[in-house]
Amino acid sequence: MRYTLVTYLFLGLLLGFLIPNSSYAQDSETSQILPDSSVVNVRTIDAETLNEITDEPVFEYNEIAQNPDSLMSRIYGWLMQIIQYIMDNRWTSVIIKFIFFGIFAIVLVALINQILGGNLSTAFSTKKASDKLSLNISRSELDETDYDEMLDSALAENRYRDAVRILYLKALQQLNETELIAWKADKTNRDYLRELNDHPSKISFSRLTSYYEYVEYGDFQIGESGFSSMQDIYREFQKRAVRS
Repeated sequence: MRYTLVTYLFLGLLLGFLIPNSSYAQDSETSQILPDSSVVNVRTIDAETLNEITDEPVFEYNEIAQNPDSLMSRIYGWLMQIIQYIMDNRWTSVIIKFIFFGIFAIVLVALINQILGGNLSTAFSTKKASDKLSLNISRSELDETDYDEMLDSALAENRYRDAVRILYLKALQQLNETELIAWKADKTNRDYLRELNDHPSKISFSRLTSYYEYVEYGDFQIGESGFSSMQDIYREFQKRAVRS
């Protein structure tokens, strides 16, 4: 019984040594690639058939490829690269915000100036609101107001902007007295020009209207020489503003 057990142990050890060696030998044999000795049959085409094929139009490649990019497309691409570069800059958003707020401020100031009748510069001064002459008056006020006295007072204080308004009201007063126009507070200056039709005073009154609108709505500054030119036009207007 003991002999048989020892025999089995010896055989097991012997097989343990033999099996790895045999598998290694098989792996070595399979890892070697045997040379291919088969016969290769090379197929060729004759020259006549080759020439017939190459003569077909489909195989002609002599057409010159056109440049897909035109001058305008290249310019457009260059501009887009510049815009992309600008937008990628971290300062771009800051600059755009400054521009936006700047435009907003300009529009807001222009709106306020329009609401104040073109006198934003004097809105925070010591000048009283009653000093501003308005054309929105009644017919009785137009007829009864002594504009000559008001004009002398404005010129004595070098208030030429007020003098322009007074002189224009004086011209309207004269047209109303001669019944060349029908004064109404809600009428515009252009309404009065249309009422004059082809009257001789229309040209000079149109020039007086332009002076008034430049100073009143355009916020143009006017001095002594500018008002003197308006007075010359008014004198010409006085000569022609008579009822025909």
